[in-house]
Amino acid sequence: MLYQGLSGRPMTEHQINLYLRRLQLGGRQLKPDLNGLRLLQNTHLRFIPYENFDCLHGKIATLRHSDMFRKIILHNRGGICFELNGLYNWLLCSLGFTVTSFAARFIDKLAPYQLRRHRLLCVSFGDERYISDVGVVKESPRVPLLLEEEKIQDDGVSSYKFTKYPFFGWLLWQKEPRKPWKTVLGFTEEPQLDKDFILPSFWCDAHPDSPFNKHKLLSIFREDCNININRNYLKFYLGGRVKYRYLIKNGQELKSVLWEYFGVSLDYPLHNEGMDEE
Repeated sequence: MLYQGLSGRPMTEHQINLYLRRLQLGGRQLKPDLNGLRLLQNTHLRFIPYENFDCLHGKIATLRHSDMFRKIILHNRGGICFELNGLYNWLLCSLGFTVTSFAARFIDKLAPYQLRRHRLLCVSFGDERYISDVGVVKESPRVPLLLEEEKIQDDGVSSYKFTKYPFFGWLLWQKEPRKPWKTVLGFTEEPQLDKDFILPSFWCDAHPDSPFNKHKLLSIFREDCNININRNYLKFYLGGRVKYRYLIKNGQELKSVLWEYFGVSLDYPLHNEGMDEE
């Protein structure tokens, strides 16, 4: 049996319409072409945040399509990469895109090696392949990137390129304004199924070495900046650096920030690490 990017049934027309409404694309007729992919990636980054509150409260993600759809689309939440890119993969396949998932390693430096704890998508249009990713908690590609060695590509904020490396396979590099090139992640081309991401997702949720169950991590994009929360700080990242930084003083302030900037309202008790509530 040939590998297929879609595990299980495609979305219903009603589910697709609800998803597109979440992306502020209600009523749009999207074609499974490069322009459609660019629009979907851009709006996904702008309207569905990366957030790890389930990890912080000991909830284990199932990665079932129905559970991810309920959380992210019906309850207006975000998620970590396995949820965001898992649901995004379901949408793309349901719209007729040809998608393959890869398992990737984040690479701040070439050693020590990190485990494969990221899902990204490769979308094919004939002989051309594009990497599309909506699940990173920092400034990252805002447009699909052509998978071609050494080709410099710009997304309006940063430049990117791919190179090859014997161990990592493909390496993605990023050059932010006024900064040198740096490695972001590496991946090889073995196709992955939805179920292949259950174990690394569980590691992110529950392992003592996981950085995702220790403190708040949120990210959402605007046209020219990335807005994120790391621990108790709200940061506005523009032009390759943090332009504004605000200390979130207590749970009530956090609640307001989550709604104003990330569109998230939570039932969980909200507090700040290492700070007393007012």
